[in-house]
Amino acid sequence: WQMVLDTNTVENVLSLPEFERFARPFFPQNPTEPAIVIPFSTRINFGSNFFGRELATGDSAYNSTNFATKIRSVGVWFEGYENAGLADDPQVYLVPVGQDILRSPTGLAGEIRSFTLLDQVLPVPFPVGPTIQNDPDWLPSDQLTGSFGNIRRYSSFKAFPDSGDFEPDETTTNSRLIGRSVWNTRWVLIIPAGTMLNDRDEALRRFKENVTDILIFFQTYAYSGNK
Repeated sequence: WQMVLDTNTVENVLSLPEFERFARPFFPQNPTEPAIVIPFSTRINFGSNFFGRELATGDSAYNSTNFATKIRSVGVWFEGYENAGLADDPQVYLVPVGQDILRSPTGLAGEIRSFTLLDQVLPVPFPVGPTIQNDPDWLPSDQLTGSFGNIRRYSSFKAFPDSGDFEPDETTTNSRLIGRSVWNTRWVLIIPAGTMLNDRDEALRRFKENVTDILIFFQTYAYSGNK
């Protein structure tokens, strides 16, 4: 497990393409900000667990008879974190950077539908007055108050030490994740070292030596289809 964490440690998360494109950055920043970045994929297939492996004792899986299973809230827990001597409020990013996958809502053969989703900003239009209306060269894009099509980024949210009992208050209804499919071809879980200690290297060392597992929970809603 420590080797997995070592392998997924990056020297500077600020230069990570997924962070640059999809994450709202924290401030202030050091020139380099180390982090643990764990990529993974999810599946909803009969006989497989949530991560696409063969279903085994104690595994979790979603219902493949629903054509869509979507996120209502999310939570992240670290097993062993309470013994690590780290800050009480670690913040993490959980970002779907791959394709959302659904099944066909009408077919009975389990056909797959893949969607590349970009949550983009629509700038607020400038008020149109008589002067603009009488200008034959006026274009609506000339008066936009922001850039068209910018990606709306994901904020971090608080992770918790795993107590062994599920606590609904330890989940977050992150507006960027609500409505996204839990089945995605690529997620990234980003754990910035500076959110656990000011001494980034010491934070990573303590985390790797004490945290024995990372738990992710989705509260979901589903649609059966076949209407």
